Amino acid sequence: MKYLKVQFLFVWIILAGMSLGWGAGSHLPVRFLFEPALMGGSPSLKIIPTIENPDTTLTFKLTAYAVETPYSILSVMEINSKETVDFILPDRGKKDFLGVKAELQKESEFSKVAEFRALYLPGEKPIDYKGNARLKKPADFDRFWARKLEELRQIPMNPSITLVDDQKSSTGDLYKVTLNSYQNVTIVGWYYVPKGVDPLNPVKGKKPYPAIQIMPGYGSGMSPVDRTAQGYITLGLSPRGLGVSSTYYKIPGGYHLPNLDDPDNYYYVQAYLDCVRGIDFLFSRPEVDCLRIAAEGGSQGGALTLGLAGLDKRLAAACANVPALSNFRDIINISLAGTAVTWKPKMEDPKIGKKVYQTLGYVDVANLATRIETPIMICVGLQDIVCPALNGVVAHNRLPQSTPSRLVMDPDAPHTVSKLMRQANNQWYQKWLGEN
Repeated sequence: MKYLKVQFLFVWIILAGMSLGWGAGSHLPVRFLFEPALMGGSPSLKIIPTIENPDTTLTFKLTAYAVETPYSILSVMEINSKETVDFILPDRGKKDFLGVKAELQKESEFSKVAEFRALYLPGEKPIDYKGNARLKKPADFDRFWARKLEELRQIPMNPSITLVDDQKSSTGDLYKVTLNSYQNVTIVGWYYVPKGVDPLNPVKGKKPYPAIQIMPGYGSGMSPVDRTAQGYITLGLSPRGLGVSSTYYKIPGGYHLPNLDDPDNYYYVQAYLDCVRGIDFLFSRPEVDCLRIAAEGGSQGGALTLGLAGLDKRLAAACANVPALSNFRDIINISLAGTAVTWKPKMEDPKIGKKVYQTLGYVDVANLATRIETPIMICVGLQDIVCPALNGVVAHNRLPQSTPSRLVMDPDAPHTVSKLMRQANNQWYQKWLGEN
């Protein structure tokens, strides 16, 4: 296994300038860069002035703390916006979740402008971390998924393919695909194929194309993605209830929370199976080269990619970017935004907490990663507070040693699929899907 780390680029923290008295659209005169110290040592926050000789000097308060209830304050420092500061987080000499908060002083009050957290391991490197000691598969993990996959196989796919005539590109044509999935729920995918390919009237013996199934982030459906100019067929799949698939099946807001005590009906169990059904479709198509099918996604889509690769060994390659749903027992203490912060009360509920941990154990991509044989790239951003880099690190470290893999770390990236990650994904496809 390999990991790739690029040279540091600095991240801008942009605020609504009017609320700070700086004028609309302005930037703070400093930039923040968090170093989670994945290679060992102490996490730190670097603050760097971005304006030479500013007319106004701002005051910031930096607070380092240990993540527990209540938080333990470890250090407090006040700085001004003309100083360059490397604020190293103090430690308590033991494994800890450490945080740092930056607040801007406005008159007599402070308001938060940045916050980060990281895992501290004294004498060890978090880059080698394989997850919380209590991160274990449910006892029936493999039997559970074997049963679910068999239930999916018993449901006829019944694909329907319709040309979307008004979204043609210079190199490809778009089709809408509907499929019957797990529990007979209809899901939808956007199917882009190169010019000259007619899925409605396929020609036998014609050269097939590599294909990539792409899956969406949280709360959104998958829009059409046209990569026909690069020689790829794409299936932009929306699992049940998301995007265009919501026409056929409704899910509530906060759909990651219902049925946490009922794994058979938990959303992400169903969504993983929807993703397998999408791959079933690609394997059924004569225009697709079945030896060159890949999967890709970011955030929730990154988790769906890892989950799919753990359940379906037919994939030739996969790219999981800034993945969610990993190492739940730790991430609820590190993530500062997104769904992870809403799982914590459920996991700590004395009435259902044990069952919640079991259900999440089935969908935790750190557990599913142990089954992955597909060559897989996992990309993380060191400035990500939604799906912290540790998500991808743990999943990567739990892959079988025989699985070809690469961990890509973008020091500058917040919760986004960055340009560097896109470039790395393309290189991965070129390596494992071959030239088109």
